[in-house]
Amino acid sequence: MATSTGMELRRRKRLLGHSLDLWRERGDEHQVAVTLGLLCDANRLNGLPKEGIQYAKDAYILERLGKPVDQAKCLISLAWALHGDKQFDAAEEAASRAIDLLPEQGHQSRVCQGHRVLGNVYCSKGETEKAIHHLETALGIASSSNWPYDLFWNHYSLALLFSGQGRFDKAQAHVQHTKSHTLSNPYFLAGVSWLQAGLWYEQRRLEEARSEALQALDAFEKLGATNDAEGIRTLLGRKIDAEGTWLYNGELPGTVQNVAITNSSCSDTVPSSFRRILS
Repeated sequence: MATSTGMELRRRKRLLGHSLDLWRERGDEHQVAVTLGLLCDANRLNGLPKEGIQYAKDAYILERLGKPVDQAKCLISLAWALHGDKQFDAAEEAASRAIDLLPEQGHQSRVCQGHRVLGNVYCSKGETEKAIHHLETALGIASSSNWPYDLFWNHYSLALLFSGQGRFDKAQAHVQHTKSHTLSNPYFLAGVSWLQAGLWYEQRRLEEARSEALQALDAFEKLGATNDAEGIRTLLGRKIDAEGTWLYNGELPGTVQNVAITNSSCSDTVPSSFRRILS
């Protein structure tokens, strides 16, 4: 499983556009809806949540008379896009409706996804207990089926949440679990390094924070994730010089506090394109 680069995502969006035209020509409304859902995700991952929202709404309209599980899938995509656009109340409504549509038995992957997006929404709204409940529900479902992708993202979100509360032991436990579910994906590994850097900084373990931040920066640069790499440099107050030396006098740059995990959001403080793939 490889995380897409910006170029790959743009290529995927073009291909999906061609597929959408073909399914429309054939009059297959279900496949049109499926493709619209994929276009929603592709636009969101490209940093275009508003376009993604419209695709998801169009998909839901086509699936309204179809199977509840297909409606729920559209609503989950819509919830992520609304969350990315910071329309948190609307995202909460969409995610809650998706969970309500899903049966108690079966389709547990969709149920897991619904609870994960709802947990992230509550996290962004500062409703911590609700966020923990839904993220831990999603984590339990993923654990019972041993789904590494879902395990990775649920542990990642919980690490951010607990770090923002200053509950560092719990946060570190989830960071360790996150590391064990990267599937050796280099992009995920880079994101975890940045997550760990923020957690070390919050505990004033400055040298360890510096090491992890530089490791994340190097990894993102090697992956060609220039936006993420530059984002780290910018958010660190441009205190890393060309040789990778962290310039500080016994303290990390003050602006790093804005990108370390200092608030209740589960996703708003990680590098930009890495944040967009939290789903």
